[in-house]
Amino acid sequence: MTETALPLPATGSGTRAGAVFVVVAWRNLWRHRLRTWLAAGGVGFAILLVGVMVAFQDGIYGPWIENATSLSVGHMQVQHPGYFDDPKISHALAGGSSLVREIEEIPGVVGATGRAEAFALVSVGERSYGGLVMGVDAEREAAMFTLASYLREGEYLPRGDSAYLGSSLATNLGVELGDEIVALGSGKEGGVAALVLNVDGIFESGRADLDRTILQAPVEAVQSAFELGDSLHSVVLKIDDPERAEVLKPTVEARVPADARVLDWNELLPELKQGIRLDAISGQMMAALLIAVVAMSVVNSFIMTVFERTREFGMLIAIGMRPNAIVGMLTIEAACVWVLGAAIGIAACVAVVLPLNIVGVNMGQIVEGVDDFYAQLMVPDALRPQLSAGALLLAPGIMLAGTLLAALVPALRVRRMHPVEALREEE
Repeated sequence: MTETALPLPATGSGTRAGAVFVVVAWRNLWRHRLRTWLAAGGVGFAILLVGVMVAFQDGIYGPWIENATSLSVGHMQVQHPGYFDDPKISHALAGGSSLVREIEEIPGVVGATGRAEAFALVSVGERSYGGLVMGVDAEREAAMFTLASYLREGEYLPRGDSAYLGSSLATNLGVELGDEIVALGSGKEGGVAALVLNVDGIFESGRADLDRTILQAPVEAVQSAFELGDSLHSVVLKIDDPERAEVLKPTVEARVPADARVLDWNELLPELKQGIRLDAISGQMMAALLIAVVAMSVVNSFIMTVFERTREFGMLIAIGMRPNAIVGMLTIEAACVWVLGAAIGIAACVAVVLPLNIVGVNMGQIVEGVDDFYAQLMVPDALRPQLSAGALLLAPGIMLAGTLLAALVPALRVRRMHPVEALREEE
């Protein structure tokens, strides 16, 4: 007598049969409640940790970029093609004033300011130190960047001959407010340039490289002293979304002269880009490791399920149920476990992230001495995780694939199962 398998339901009853499979699979899960809750809890815990980690990454990158660029670098800069690699005073852009106005009209640009820069010997009496003399538009600089807010004493460039210098440079020169300083350098045409300024403000940013080298002065005074005319060495931009700098860059390039070079913050601050990439990679590695561990626990759970239900599966095969149908039912059980875990994980993630986004996490209060380390990396003091589609969907999506794959591995044993041997398994 030939053994035949029972036929699957007809096409018209496919939806009803699928619903029956789901109901049966759901009921099977609760035959071992503790195991089901442990598996779902593991999935939920993995989703919680990965979701919170992604939320912290989503919440830190934007402020991190803003914190690093808001001091003076900006989100983008337009320069002479050779200035970034070789900052000679002759590498300047002609028609600086009109170029600034042209760039301000580009959609997505929220502010632009021009700078004239020259390396010079800053002297007071017999003391001399090298520094970067930066000619700026005081009003625009104060509105766009935070260096003006680090004023320790005095005022920020109140006059046409004012100097605003770093605290370390002021200490090295031995100057105080009201003192006169002289900056000596080479003009654009090769002659000696001399700029006499009065110290009207001293700043302390906490960045040693800035505090000991930067001297800001009105841009007109620097252009006049260094024979620049209306030329600028850089036009610094702020845009509405710094994370879209690479997307906006071609638009800016199309609006500036052909002999100008546009650099975004990725090029201006390569160490920042590397730091973000390193943080993202380390987060991905941790997430992959965590998901792998949880997937192994799901594998173990379903291995136990298959072994404990061997006789049941053998009986189902003996009465005509196809092995593929049993594998499908186990896959549905795995999907149900994932649904439980995803609900737990997403709910816990929202419950954790929303309050932290409001109050922030000050790492300096948690880990002593980390403030100085974060300041060097230009990381914001308060970390605020941010809920996003990535935080809420990435981890559940990966865990769904991991859970189904973990359940499929032991379920494939059913395909090689012989009914007679399976029925004797528990005898």
